[in-house]
Amino acid sequence: MPARRSPEPTAGALPDPDLAAAPSPTTTPKELERLAASAVIVVRSRVAANPASPPPLLAQLAGDRSARVRAQVAANPSTPPDALLRLAEDPSQQVQHRLAANPRAVQASRVLADPAPSAVEAQREPAPAAEEPAPAAANPGPSLTATPTELAPGARASTIATAVAPVAPASTATPRVPAADRQRAIRHRATRAATGPPEALERLARDPAREVRAAVASNAAAPEALLAQLARDWDSRVREQVALNPSTPLELLERLGRDWRSRVRCAVAANDAPPHLLARLARDWSPAVRQRVAASTATPAGLLTRLAWDHSSRVLLALVGNGETPEAALGEIARRLRGARIHLRSALGLGVTGTLEVRRALARRRPPAAQR
Repeated sequence: MPARRSPEPTAGALPDPDLAAAPSPTTTPKELERLAASAVIVVRSRVAANPASPPPLLAQLAGDRSARVRAQVAANPSTPPDALLRLAEDPSQQVQHRLAANPRAVQASRVLADPAPSAVEAQREPAPAAEEPAPAAANPGPSLTATPTELAPGARASTIATAVAPVAPASTATPRVPAADRQRAIRHRATRAATGPPEALERLARDPAREVRAAVASNAAAPEALLAQLARDWDSRVREQVALNPSTPLELLERLGRDWRSRVRCAVAANDAPPHLLARLARDWSPAVRQRVAASTATPAGLLTRLAWDHSSRVLLALVGNGETPEAALGEIARRLRGARIHLRSALGLGVTGTLEVRRALARRRPPAAQR
């Protein structure tokens, strides 16, 4: 599958040897360390997905600024357990989804959460032996094998009626599967869909459970034709996973960037979209989409400066929290919020509470002397 063009600006054309060497299992560890320091997100993500990458290098890439690189580290079977546990606190939904599909991550979390079996057995106390009930009084009642002369007249009629009473046939209806077993089966199929080979994904993409189809859509090994099919799924959560997939081609991202659900457009903005697509999403009517654009490290500096004039406090908070936001944009936000007339600024759309939150975040990011 051809790699999508990186949204980060580069000095020249992307070197083909680096793209070919990053996922190769024969690349030396020293060369992988050089590629992990590349400024191109595609190269770093391929190093993070390479099972031959050394565990210390994967632990270093677990702190990468790009969620796409951290998601590949979370899905790598060679990632050390300490890095997996650190990624469990990652705020990115893409990283959490890949982490849930990694069997080693699930095993590491279980070992951390469950105590040792020996300690559990030591805490258990032997249950007291139940007292045997006293034997009931011998009252065998009338025997079915007794002769009619041995039975009382009343007991004879009741015994015969009991003996010839019809036995209810066993129920042949299929027992209902408990809800817990159904959910367990769905999780099992979703795990297979998120980590399985491409030939097994076509059948799982038609599964009636949306969790399974969403897991197929998040699989980086899914073919482009299958991703295009899932991009037209009726459930927005499936389309959201297609938009978060790092292997989704650019033409699919552009189509999902016009999806009618804002959660899908938010996923496109979070997937290191190219600059022209981020510029279109920065003019979206939904503040949540513009907030994702403002929080993305792939957004160009000029676009971040333009978003400093946004009227949503969520967008301004994302700008202040983005490490790539230029100083000019932060200065523009500080000039907009300067002064004590907060109620006048609330009429412009920021709101009193939102204005105070942006002020506090800006004070933590920039010292008071720099805001003057």
